[in-house]
Amino acid sequence: MTDATSGPFCEYETGLSEQPLQQGDVLEFLQKEEFPTGWRDTIAIVVTGNCDLSFGKHWGTVTYVPAIPFDIYVQQFILPKIIATESAKPEKTLHELFDQEVASESVERALEMLQLGYPMEEIATLLPSGSKERPRFDTELKTLGLYWATQIALKQCSDSEQFWHHIETLTTDLDRLRKPRTASIETLRKEIRNRLKSFPGDSLYLSEPGPRYGGGYVVMLRLIRSIEDSSVALRPTDEYHSPGQHRARRIARLKTLYCHRVVQQMAQVFTDIGLPTDYEESRDSHLKKYVESWGK
Repeated sequence: MTDATSGPFCEYETGLSEQPLQQGDVLEFLQKEEFPTGWRDTIAIVVTGNCDLSFGKHWGTVTYVPAIPFDIYVQQFILPKIIATESAKPEKTLHELFDQEVASESVERALEMLQLGYPMEEIATLLPSGSKERPRFDTELKTLGLYWATQIALKQCSDSEQFWHHIETLTTDLDRLRKPRTASIETLRKEIRNRLKSFPGDSLYLSEPGPRYGGGYVVMLRLIRSIEDSSVALRPTDEYHSPGQHRARRIARLKTLYCHRVVQQMAQVFTDIGLPTDYEESRDSHLKKYVESWGK
């Protein structure tokens, strides 16, 4: 077995046909699985302990965490947060403008009218006639409208190409409206890079967790799922002799270093915390009464 720190960089090993299912095995789905980001190109990392697998303590059910393509991770977990943060800025400015000129509740009405699709001319009537802030008001309101429309479009989008088309349209429209010194698309790229300098503790980046699965994957450590071990094809002959009977096939196994990292970081996410004394006392009292009631 090649050590993870020597030879060409590779996070996985293959040639496992004669080996039983183990922790760190990488599974490729053959049937549709339900994930927040869809199932195509999503793979699984087995996290059930080898001791449990060897002695049958898992009762035939294998636990895994999904790993999603890096670009899907950016689309589903990074960009929506950036857009939400940016949309809060013009909304804050609108509140400030209204606070200066009219009752603060008017801004809530303006935002409601914006969501309902009222034309800008009608929304602008909420400002006092002849207001010097009208141009700025129009710009901030239109900016907010662009962000809101994009958020709705992205939630309804299931195609990657279409997703990025919405992003490009947003940045182009922002440039036309606000005429910034730096193009909006470049500002967005910079923000994405900043957010990707460090991943949240409940996710782990892998460059290539299996053959034909390059381009980067993100292991989602909170999305713990399970699959019956009998529905995993461990060797090609399994699929040949039982066509259509498997939900997934094993394609690789993470090398020891990366397998341990997945499990270790997952454990940190779900580390036990102390519970109040009242909880402990209530639990002990309940268990005592339950045991004493036996046979009565």
